[in-house]
Amino acid sequence: MMETLLAGHYQIIKHLGGGGFGQTFLARDTHLPGNPWCVVKQLKPLVNDPQTLATAKRLFDREAETLYRLGTHNQIPRLLAHFEQEGEFYLVQEFIEGQPLNEELVPGKQLSEAEVIALLQDILQVLAFVHQQNVIHRDIKPANLIRRKSDGKIFLIDFGAVKAVSSQAAATYGQTTITVSIGSPGYMPSEQQSGQPHFSSDIYAVGMVGLQALTGLTPLNKDVNQKLPKDAFGEFSCAAFCDRVSHAGGDRTSVSPGLAAILDKMVRYDYRQRYRNATAALQSLEQLVALGESVTYETPTIPMPTGTAPPLTLDQPEGRVGLESAFYVERPPIESDCYEAILKPGALIRVKAPRQMGKSSLMSRILDRAQAQGYRTACLNFQLADAEFLTSLDKFLQWFCASIAWQLELEDKLADYWTGILGSKNKCTNYFQRYLLSETTSPLALGLDEVDQIFQHPEIAADFFGLLRAWHEQGKNQAIWQRLRLVIVHSKEVYIPLNINQSPFNVGVPIELPELNQVQVRDLARRHELDWSETEVEQVMEMMGGHPYLVRVALYQIARGKMSLEQLLRVAPTEEGPYYDHLRRHLLNLEENAELVAAVKQVVAADRPVQIKAAEAFKLRSMGLVKLQGNAVSPLCEMYRQYFRDRLSP
Repeated sequence: MMETLLAGHYQIIKHLGGGGFGQTFLARDTHLPGNPWCVVKQLKPLVNDPQTLATAKRLFDREAETLYRLGTHNQIPRLLAHFEQEGEFYLVQEFIEGQPLNEELVPGKQLSEAEVIALLQDILQVLAFVHQQNVIHRDIKPANLIRRKSDGKIFLIDFGAVKAVSSQAAATYGQTTITVSIGSPGYMPSEQQSGQPHFSSDIYAVGMVGLQALTGLTPLNKDVNQKLPKDAFGEFSCAAFCDRVSHAGGDRTSVSPGLAAILDKMVRYDYRQRYRNATAALQSLEQLVALGESVTYETPTIPMPTGTAPPLTLDQPEGRVGLESAFYVERPPIESDCYEAILKPGALIRVKAPRQMGKSSLMSRILDRAQAQGYRTACLNFQLADAEFLTSLDKFLQWFCASIAWQLELEDKLADYWTGILGSKNKCTNYFQRYLLSETTSPLALGLDEVDQIFQHPEIAADFFGLLRAWHEQGKNQAIWQRLRLVIVHSKEVYIPLNINQSPFNVGVPIELPELNQVQVRDLARRHELDWSETEVEQVMEMMGGHPYLVRVALYQIARGKMSLEQLLRVAPTEEGPYYDHLRRHLLNLEENAELVAAVKQVVAADRPVQIKAAEAFKLRSMGLVKLQGNAVSPLCEMYRQYFRDRLSP
């Protein structure tokens, strides 16, 4: 790349750095007088097939337009050009002569409170402009903050949104099921690591920079004495730092209450407890400077708006419920049991429930809790396995290992471990034991979603699930395997023949998700700003049976004003209503099995629970169509009773 001429006039002079998303170079523009300096960023899509490249091009152009707009601020480098060359994308930006903040905030160096406040103000002033443009930076850290040599102003560089171009393009064509996390460890909060960044995610990063400047400690230092401390609740706090310094006999044993309150609020674990955006945080700082008084959590730092309340923001009632969503309903004690279990050495949690019951949403929260404890996390959806990888155990296990390494952002080392006469299971075990689990001493929490896909391939399933069970058993005695924490998620009963001593489905912590109860449905309705009577809640319970997806669709339709409760109850059990796709999917699945059709006819025709063959009962429960009452079954809800009675009638 050195000495390369790009777009006919950008002469590459020096490599500045790079990573998995691309490289950055110092260059000169040979078309302009004096050949001024500029910065060239090369972005590499993760996948290079034609469809993905076309999507990457569209996303790249969109993000370039954003950078052009942001570059109008005098503390953000101007975007000079963007272009595509030989399947790779390039940005050309203004070169800022100065010193990155990571060279200024060296470990052990503490700035005065006045200097910290000035630094925070400088960063937040430019970040407020960014947020006003509806943009989240996503990668604020000292290395991406440059103090300009000419006037000492802080420049904000290297927006994470542009890095997302390659990963988003890949995700569009099924390369991954979750948003690839953009950001830097230590400055990236939990919701951003899960692919759900907010404006307050940037606030967290700025707060971590402020704490680093104030304390001389860094977020990621392996030496516990040089790492930012947390309080008894697991939150970063100025008080925890002062306590440590006091015990050690250091100089700074207190931080002014006002600054401490602001910093502590900026770095709260829960994004909803932080300042909403940069403007809000900046106003608190300016209030502190103007009044010279403490700013506390109990006293709002920003006047609350008067007049009409902002419109309710509703999540689409489909797929995984985001970590930040107000519409996730806990089903005690399931969440607390899982959060406790995942922290135990060699943990194995089995989550089973019919489709659309919230299994993946629970798994993401378990992994998020593990990540908050410093664990490495990865989530693999088995629906992503291409057919070619399901033709043999060897190919499948190679795909499995490579996928986990990619999610952990580790180098693919299959060539180093997949050699010799050892069988595939031994090679896979070595890959985990000698590589994935040995990279650091941090536990690895691994979420395996939609493992039902493997049930369709018994020759692979028996060996693969036996392997998981073996790893779990090794975790009882071997420290290296105690680092592995498994969360296995599936919908169906396990019909494949597995030796009772080789199955992972009869060990660990079993979790079976129930339907929502009436209290939970009432609570969810209130979150949708629906002030329902008990009678209205009961009507929804009867029609939807507390099924989380069915209930959320109903609440979404009504809260959006698309139909009234009365209208919804009338059309719900028909193909005219909002459940058309859901009901048709179940009908088509049933019609593939004459015995299941006969069983459903018997169940929906009866006015009370009936006994059917055990195999059909468990299959229908796995589909979520019935509920078990002792040894008998009945339709899960009135909607299923009415729909299948009508559609399956002679």
